[in-house]
Amino acid sequence: MKENATEQFDILSSLASGFKKKRIIDLFKSDPNRMDTFSIETAGLHLDASKQLLDNTVYAQLTKFAVKMGVPKAIENMFRGGIVNPTENRAALHVALRSSKSADPWIPKDLVSDVQNVLSKIENFVDGIVNGRLRSSVGVSITDILMIGVGGSNLGPKLVCKALRETKSTHLRVKFLDHLDGREFDKLKNLLKPESTLCVIASKSFTTSETLQNAAIVEKWMNSSLKDNKLTKSQFIAITADEGKALSYGIPKGNIFRIWDWVGGRYSVWSAMGLPIALKFGFAAFKEFLAGAELMDDHFRSAPIDRNMPIMLGMLGVWNVNFLGAHSYAVIPYEERLRELPSYLQQLEMESNGKRVGSNNTPIDYDSAPVTWGALGTDAQHSFCQLLHQGTRFVPVDFIISLTPPKEYVTNHDVLLANCIAQAKALMIGGNSGDTNLYPYKEIIGNRPSSIISMEVLDMRTLGALIALYEHKTYVQSVIWKINPFDQWGVNLGKEFATSILTDLSEGNSADQHDPSTEEQIRRYKNLRNNS
Repeated sequence: MKENATEQFDILSSLASGFKKKRIIDLFKSDPNRMDTFSIETAGLHLDASKQLLDNTVYAQLTKFAVKMGVPKAIENMFRGGIVNPTENRAALHVALRSSKSADPWIPKDLVSDVQNVLSKIENFVDGIVNGRLRSSVGVSITDILMIGVGGSNLGPKLVCKALRETKSTHLRVKFLDHLDGREFDKLKNLLKPESTLCVIASKSFTTSETLQNAAIVEKWMNSSLKDNKLTKSQFIAITADEGKALSYGIPKGNIFRIWDWVGGRYSVWSAMGLPIALKFGFAAFKEFLAGAELMDDHFRSAPIDRNMPIMLGMLGVWNVNFLGAHSYAVIPYEERLRELPSYLQQLEMESNGKRVGSNNTPIDYDSAPVTWGALGTDAQHSFCQLLHQGTRFVPVDFIISLTPPKEYVTNHDVLLANCIAQAKALMIGGNSGDTNLYPYKEIIGNRPSSIISMEVLDMRTLGALIALYEHKTYVQSVIWKINPFDQWGVNLGKEFATSILTDLSEGNSADQHDPSTEEQIRRYKNLRNNS
């Protein structure tokens, strides 16, 4: 990281030493334009980063650092379909999935055609299901959609369906099966009827073991009612990049929706993986979701580097991690509908940038992704916010709020917003109750940085823009850290070990030798299972 921008790195390192002694509140006093400098509004979102621990000088050096590290060129390279995933020799064109600019020269014509064909198939399918033209195998209307997936295949659709549950929707109910605990399916099947349930198997490779295992138990349940496996399979949908495996599984060709190998799971909500969103809210609503992301894409690609929301958010993270020493950061939405957002961002940021080897295939000697964590605001302030205010850890925070209150609960929303704004103020200013010489445990030192991302209303467009904002922030940081954010080799080793351990559990002994602790865990489980 340093060798590409030694001057800026050294300047920022020097500035950081002094900033650890400065107070954010004093920075407001010395700069009457601070709010304007560190606030950006676009795509229905407003970012207020004025409570971060930096000033104009630091930010100017951060933007120079971004230029030296090649952020503008990297943005253009991604949008033009360059190889940004070198370990798999792939582009990462999730931005093309939400582009409405068919004449834009950066999008290959064959890709435009492919994307539009899939969108048309989604639109026709959704229309058929919603209007009752497409029925179940026994001729009744579909009432429920069961999405079977794991990780990125489910986190995105689940986030959107839960976040916008109050939005006008179709008659269809969407459920998610993303855990191998059989008791989870026991709860779900009590809410579903096999003859009117459409099952979606979401797996890019169509080899994801957790997804296929859950698909098997769902298929068994449906077979017991429909009495004919062909009827059952006709009520299964596959979303995959491997049509051949889906066909071999028995999915009818017309029920297979294509995604591409350049769509990573955590970037796949814009693809056919978003089918449950379109089924739940209608295809027009899904297009609004894509349009919101496209607005953020246009801003990311064209806004000046110092007035670019994803770049500002990304570089603030670099400043906090690599120069001020943060090892984690919290995301706290003060909006119950965004309950799933911290989990979504955990995968997006830590699976993308949680790496110790750079894109040049050599180990890095600096910190990459911080630990991303968080929870709903009112829960957080009665639990872990204690650590944020008085703990020894330096933890920057992103607060996320929607400004429009529900008509029936304006007073509640007033209290909610007051608490959100108060937490950001308290983190910055600090305070105490009584004489801290006598009661030092009451002192809150403050000077803890935070940002507030607000939107007038949480809807399809603003949610699409919010997710795209964090995608682009993650990409900016990957460029600075010189790592590949589009592969995830770290998830594979555990899967390989699980295969041999499963053999031990089901058939006897695998060919692999295990460590004593692993052998003991296997023995204890088998003894208990076999004797119960």
